[in-house]
Amino acid sequence: MARGLDYSQKDFEQLWLKILDRAPAHMGAHLAALHYWCEKWHGSRELAYSFAEAAAARAPKGSLLAAMPLFAVFEHLPEVTLVSSFWQSEVVTKAVHGALHAVHSARPDDPMLAHVRHMLVFFLVRGERWSEAMNQLVHIDGHVGALPWTLSADPAAEFAVYRALAVAGYEANGGSPASLPH
Repeated sequence: MARGLDYSQKDFEQLWLKILDRAPAHMGAHLAALHYWCEKWHGSRELAYSFAEAAAARAPKGSLLAAMPLFAVFEHLPEVTLVSSFWQSEVVTKAVHGALHAVHSARPDDPMLAHVRHMLVFFLVRGERWSEAMNQLVHIDGHVGALPWTLSADPAAEFAVYRALAVAGYEANGGSPASLPH
């Protein structure tokens, strides 16, 4: 609501402090707040990254907040990426590693876990990290109701493309479906 009501940054920070008092590790609240800090709303790339990195830094053990920088990177992706090295850049690599740490330490029943895994699949496929993408797909296959797929007119088709790319890349590099954990 604060985003839509055009809260000033000072007013939003005051509201955010109240949220942190009540639910300091609430991933959904952090994702909603991240949008406020993005350049498309009331902030900038730098403010969004700073917010996400601060959330990751104070993430309690087992929290998915360590994945917040990955969502900040996603929110500020360029319209067109002409160089593949972008996906191996320091910013992307650091965000992916934080998200991988988050999913490995999160509770298996965390309702946001699939959302982080889907975002990881997107970045891991783009970064041609096939084995890691396949490891995430083992956990989420069949569920497509998450970013980034939900931004597409056909989320299932978009997910299927990335899934097929992950499988093809994995197998082309010597991977076998039989070796995947079940």
